[in-house]
Amino acid sequence: MRVALLASLLVLAPPLARACDTDYLNSQLTLVCRAALDPALALLHALAPQATATEASAITRATALAEAACDTGDPEAGAQEAIRLARLAGRIEARLPEPLAIWPARQAAR
Repeated sequence: MRVALLASLLVLAPPLARACDTDYLNSQLTLVCRAALDPALALLHALAPQATATEASAITRATALAEAACDTGDPEAGAQEAIRLARLAGRIEARLPEPLAIWPARQAAR
């Protein structure tokens, strides 16, 4: 009886094991974190010539922290740095005489 019970539990285990797959979960969290970080980095790359030396230093430092956090499994820290980077990009862009296009592909389609 016990053998049959244990065998039935083993048959049921694979779906439960997949739900607790930490490697898969971490890879998905990394994707979410990078989805928050990459657009901010792209905007900062476009704004780099307008950044002050202090801002450029902060961007370099925050980028390294955010990328390390996203890629090593601390998506909360990576997302927080992404938010800080996006806010810094907004401050830099606010100094421009003409703002950058937010959705260039949509504007080109008009």
